Amino acid sequence: MKVDYGLRVLMHLAENPDAGPVPAAEIAARQKIPEAYLNHVLRDLQAGGMLESRRGPAGGHMLARPAHEITVADVFTSFDRTLAPMDCVDSPEDCTLSGACSQRELWSDVERVLLERLRETRVSDLVAGQRDMVWAAN
Repeated sequence: MKVDYGLRVLMHLAENPDAGPVPAAEIAARQKIPEAYLNHVLRDLQAGGMLESRRGPAGGHMLARPAHEITVADVFTSFDRTLAPMDCVDSPEDCTLSGACSQRELWSDVERVLLERLRETRVSDLVAGQRDMVWAAN
């Protein structure tokens, strides 16, 4: 859920990057994210260098860098996520069969392809795709 929520936050902020800081309450309401959980997501995105936060009455959150510079892989990384479909890909030493298991190579390839796709996909791409979907629906 954190990755999904993180992408929603970044897309929300990328839709109007010149709007200035956006309050967490507004993001939570518009993206349907529980505000208490959102604060954890915001903290991780800030630690990952994708978000800036300002305190005070005119405070809020904004992108730390342009949306075309933030990849979906960056979001995964900020939440310490692995894309490995099987534990043996990340921890072959924990598998009793890893020395003679033909599946490990398959799952490593799946992870590599997935990471490649996530590195290619930028927040700006997701925003553009969302705009196209909304425009087509109207």
